[in-house]
Amino acid sequence: MNNELLHGACEAVPGIYELPLIETWTGLRPGSRDNAPILGKTPIENLIYATGHYRNGILLTSITAYEISKLILTGETSETIAPFQLDRFSKEQGL
Repeated sequence: MNNELLHGACEAVPGIYELPLIETWTGLRPGSRDNAPILGKTPIENLIYATGHYRNGILLTSITAYEISKLILTGETSETIAPFQLDRFSKEQGL
């Protein structure tokens, strides 16, 4: 484990310093629970997601950048990224 990361975490949240370290994991390739990217607007104003590509991120860089830049410039979600919006998870659960 990278001790610098642990040190930074303890500085940010001092209360964790005393907790036992049971397991460590570094997710350098973030994925989503349905294995598809998370793209588009969020409930937080001016926060747009382009994450969750897992190991396909390098392959999807161009289309993701193109579609997210269109979203930023127009404010409209294209049909291409509509299925990958964050709210699909709440729809799965009937929320």
